[in-house]
Amino acid sequence: MSRPVAAAPDSATLQSQAIRVFLDCQGRIRGCDRDFIVTDVNFVNWMRDRFDADVQILVSGLTNGGGGTENTITFIGRRRFEGMADTLVLNTLPNDPDDRIRRELARTFKLGLARFVAKSPIASRIQLAYIAPFGQNQQQASAANLKDKWNLWTYTTNFNAFVRAEDRQQSINGSLSLSANRATEKWKMNFSLSGNVNEQRFEIPATTTRPAFTVTNEQRTYNANALIVRSLSSHWSAGMKLGAGYSDFLNQDLALRAQPAIEYNLFPWTEQTRRQLTFLYNVGPNYYDYQRTTVFNRDNETRISQQATASYVARQSWGSSNVSLDWLNYLHDFNRHALTLSGNVDLRLGRGFSLNVGGSAARINDQIYLPRAGNTEEEILLQRQALQTGFRITTNIGIRYTFGSIYNTIVNQRFSSLGSSGGRFSFFFF
Repeated sequence: MSRPVAAAPDSATLQSQAIRVFLDCQGRIRGCDRDFIVTDVNFVNWMRDRFDADVQILVSGLTNGGGGTENTITFIGRRRFEGMADTLVLNTLPNDPDDRIRRELARTFKLGLARFVAKSPIASRIQLAYIAPFGQNQQQASAANLKDKWNLWTYTTNFNAFVRAEDRQQSINGSLSLSANRATEKWKMNFSLSGNVNEQRFEIPATTTRPAFTVTNEQRTYNANALIVRSLSSHWSAGMKLGAGYSDFLNQDLALRAQPAIEYNLFPWTEQTRRQLTFLYNVGPNYYDYQRTTVFNRDNETRISQQATASYVARQSWGSSNVSLDWLNYLHDFNRHALTLSGNVDLRLGRGFSLNVGGSAARINDQIYLPRAGNTEEEILLQRQALQTGFRITTNIGIRYTFGSIYNTIVNQRFSSLGSSGGRFSFFFF
């Protein structure tokens, strides 16, 4: 008597046996296109919440020396894979198109998921392919042996213009920036030039008590900055910050500064994409040439300032956080100081529930640039120049809760241009 042949599992049964994965792209990661990745990496079940996942893919990115991004991709085992973890790194170039970046991310996800899928019931249905190089003895290029005609320098230019015109008001805004950057294991160099011009014109109609008149507001800002950093060890760095600027808002025809600095990171810099606890100190002279005489009866002055900053950054499976405490004061008068505490925390507290809290609080007593004559009503309303203040507080809080199906695998982009409401409607009343 022949033994019955077991029926092959249907596609629904096979899909239910696939591992569950939660994609966690922290921050604005270029190429982290969920719809594309879900469609391309189709041998797993994509989950809406990390608490339902077998594997959490944590993606965090930092700008590298060439202006591209170093993406650290951590595969964190959960539930039946608890204790398993792996980390891969993907470097992208600043001019890489988004399509190439998202395909590279998807390829890296497949590689990192392979060891988890190998322990699942669908392992027998997975195959790996290898694309052979054109030559037999090709050596992988690295920053140490790379022949680069640019000598690792990258250059960026950026120009923006905005024009808005109506019968009684016009607004023109233009900005231009140029930068040059170079980074190696030992050195980091950043040079930049930038300028911004903002002009607004308002025509105020006549009334019975006064004639018509025009209000014009023009604000200009120009900056030149240089940063040179030397890596001393896996924790210590030393550098120099140089700057020159012009600012209508800060009452400065010319501002010059030179700030030697030193920095210590409690964690090795090899862990920089996951966590940092840094202490930065810089001190040096500042020269100011003012547009209008200041409240301290100065038309120009040279002052030495010092600044100390403690900063903590973490990107973990539970979310991300960054907190910094900054102290600045002028050495000629310790009463001229500013203390700023700022931070942001994005927490995934539970199934479908996330909380984002951020803000800053500053004690301000370092506005040595304020004009002695004060500000007119027109300048205050147009925010033409900075106003005297003893504090500055900003806050934000966001709560998000999602419930329903735990799966997040289906992609359907039909009618996406109409938005989530399904359309736009306008009502007019006469």
